[in-house]
Amino acid sequence: MRRLIPGQWFEVAAWIAFAAFAYAASFTFDREIEMYRFGAAGWPRVVIVVIVVAAVGQFLQDLKAGQPATLHDPGNGGKFSEHGPQFYVRMGITLALPIVYASLLNGTGYYFTTPLFLAAYLYMTGVRAARPLILVPLVIYVVVTFIFTRILYVGLPVGYWPGFYDFSNWLIVLIR
Repeated sequence: MRRLIPGQWFEVAAWIAFAAFAYAASFTFDREIEMYRFGAAGWPRVVIVVIVVAAVGQFLQDLKAGQPATLHDPGNGGKFSEHGPQFYVRMGITLALPIVYASLLNGTGYYFTTPLFLAAYLYMTGVRAARPLILVPLVIYVVVTFIFTRILYVGLPVGYWPGFYDFSNWLIVLIR
């Protein structure tokens, strides 16, 4: 076992705090569902438990590790500490991206915002080559859009801001 650095304590505390906040928020939409005995908050709470288990597991793995973990960063002499300043910036942006995506989704719609979000998230995970940054989000976007639009006939958010609504409706007509 080794002594943990402050960043590792912060990371586990941040995930546990997020899980506690999410669990408390799950009571705002918890209601009975006739065919599902766990209610509307059942699956979200399962995801919250998985987050807690993963955070504790990562914490225990960090305790057992013999040396500090490093991430490869060619722009910074090859490596930097996993819990250095760059880590906090990357973690902050990674956590903020879904919040920004969710806040824009209602106004701009799924059809415009999702491919940009997927590419941005892929970029944040370290992918820098243009080909995967274009192809991976495109494949995910096409598959999900096809399943919801052609197979399930479920409406995805089209947005209400001028231009985005028209683009989304044009794309839906094109796909169907």
